[in-house]
Amino acid sequence: MISKKSDWQITTANIYSADWIDPTRNDFGHYNVVYSYRVGEEIYIGEFSDYRSATDSYLKRDETIQIRYHPFKPKQSFYPERRSAAKRRIFWASLGLGLALVILLIVYLNGGFKQ
Repeated sequence: MISKKSDWQITTANIYSADWIDPTRNDFGHYNVVYSYRVGEEIYIGEFSDYRSATDSYLKRDETIQIRYHPFKPKQSFYPERRSAAKRRIFWASLGLGLALVILLIVYLNGGFKQ
């Protein structure tokens, strides 16, 4: 039984497209990548969002990448090197929390919070 994605099979995939999606009110900007790969005689399509910066050099059409696919369900695949939005959200949340703590410390040291 395959329980971890790190145990999935590795194969080469061809990039079909890698389009930049501008940030919206509810999401960070990111690349939407579509790729195809072959398992046996079947060709499958995969897709992922990668939250790199728009200024980063990135994947191009017809380039190849190494993806992993589930050996018993080859329609399921993923690109192990993608960057998720979670890392960006954690970074920005940590930065916001740090700034809030600095502001609270400055207010406290300047005699704030007294009644």
